[in-house]
Formats: sequence, C-alpha cells, structure tokens
Amino acid sequence: MKNETVQAIIQFVWDWRFVILLAITTIFKAITDWQGFKTKLTGLMLQAKDKAKDGILKSGQEQEEWVVRMALQMLPETWKKFMSEEKLRFLIKKLYNSAMDMLDNGKIDKSWPPVV
Repeated sequence: MKNETVQAIIQFVWDWRFVILLAITTIFKAITDWQGFKTKLTGLMLQAKDKAKDGILKSGQEQEEWVVRMALQMLPETWKKFMSEEKLRFLIKKLYNSAMDMLDNGKIDKSWPPVV
C-alpha cells in the first residue's frame, strides 16, 4: 500500500513536472522581484530625504507623496492590478518604519516609531 502511494506521487510529479517547474520559477521570480522592489522603494525614500535637504520637498508629507508618485510610475504593470495607491502608501510607511527602527539601535525590534 505504501509503495503504491509513493509510486502514485512519483507518477503525478512526473506527469506534471513542467507545470510544477513553471510554478516554482514563478514563485522564485516573484520573491526576487519583491526584494528588488523593496530596495527601489528604500532608494526612493533616500532620494526624497536628499530632496528635502536641498529644499525641494518641504515636509514629510511632500516626501511621502513624491515617493508614492515615483513608486507608482515604476510599478510593474502586472503588479498594478493588485497594488492600489493606498496599499502602496501603507507599504512605504512600513518600510520607512523598519528602516528607522534599524537605524535607531541597529536592530529591528519595533522600537520605532517612538511612543510619546
């Protein structure tokens, strides 16, 4: 009985090997694209801070708006179906808080934003 089950699994995997390989490749690409997108968002946040130092962007709100606008422009077309401006804004805030959390003491330990 156990041997038959193993044989059935092996046969299933063999029959569907190309679909399984495509699924694994798609998942891997999505993960690497996601990491790259987070890196680009972090770069945009740093550019916004630089523009604020130069006096181009006056407030934190202007910086956030600039990052959201630029991120929407560089968002892949396939992602635009799933990522609204509100979701992107939420993601940017989460990434910003994570970056600030790392900068305040070198660890991501939820110590940012500071509780007042």
